[in-house]
This record gives sequence, structure tokens and C-alpha cells, in this order.
Amino acid sequence: MENAQQPLGRTIVFTAKSIREAFESMLAAEGASIGTWVVLSALNDEVEFVSQAALASHLHLEGATVTHHLDRLEAAGLVRRHIDPDDRRARRLELTPAGLELHQRLLAAVTELDAQMMRGLSAAERSALKSGLARIQANLAAAAAPGEASPRRAPDHGARREARRVG
Repeated sequence: MENAQQPLGRTIVFTAKSIREAFESMLAAEGASIGTWVVLSALNDEVEFVSQAALASHLHLEGATVTHHLDRLEAAGLVRRHIDPDDRRARRLELTPAGLELHQRLLAAVTELDAQMMRGLSAAERSALKSGLARIQANLAAAAAPGEASPRRAPDHGARREARRVG
């Protein structure tokens, strides 16, 4: 039973850890990783080709990390890189048919996991949860804005390190 005196942040952190573990397990069962998921999802969401630099920026990852993921995905036949006709130094990216098929499989598994997580919550509770989490995220972003007092915390290098390790 949860102690009512525990800070909500602690509950959120432990819940996020459980969700991440379930998410990683689900991806692994489909032969993928978080690195694979984030790259395929980002490329699937783009209407046109996207550059490696734009992808790295969108994913908040270092260029070298994205290059590592792309090398692996290209070798697996999931992503194609083309020279940008407007800038021969840049590479444009696209999903291959196999990459699109894997993304669709992963999306179905993610949707199933989402349904499992939300089981027993009403539509109103789901909406309130999304709104509440969005507000918490906005509050944290505002607290971290330049010129404003922010809570003491170490830089978040773990997410980048984790993306490199997992992918």
C-alpha cells in the first residue's frame, strides 16, 4: 500500500521506471530497442525526407548517437540515406518498406501496452492524467527557463547515455 506521505514525484518516478521496463521488454520481444523505436517513429512522422542533423535535434541526441543508430538501422535494411541534392554534405533519411513494416508492428505493440497500462481508468481519468502530467511537465520546463529560479538538479546526461546503451 502506498504511503500517503510520500511525495507525488516519487510515485511518478517509480511508475515511469515500471513503464520504461515494460516498454523495453515489449520492444525486445519484437526484436527492437528504444533507439530503433525513436528513430523509426521520428522518420515515420516526417512527410518528406529528414536530415541526420534535423533528426538529432528532434530527438535531443548527439549527432554521433544518431549516426550509430542510423548505421545499425541502415545495415538492417530499415532506413536509407541519400545525399541531399541541395547540400551534398548532408544526408537525407527515409524508411524502407521493411522499416515501415517494423514501425507498424512496434506501433501496434505500443498501442497494446498503452491499453494494458490504462486498463481500469475511465475516459475522464485518462484525460485528467494526461492534463496533470502535461501541467507538471510545463511547470518543470518553466522552472528550468533561463533567468528563473530552478530546483537543484544534476544535468540530464543519463537519458543520452541510456539511448546510446540501449540502441
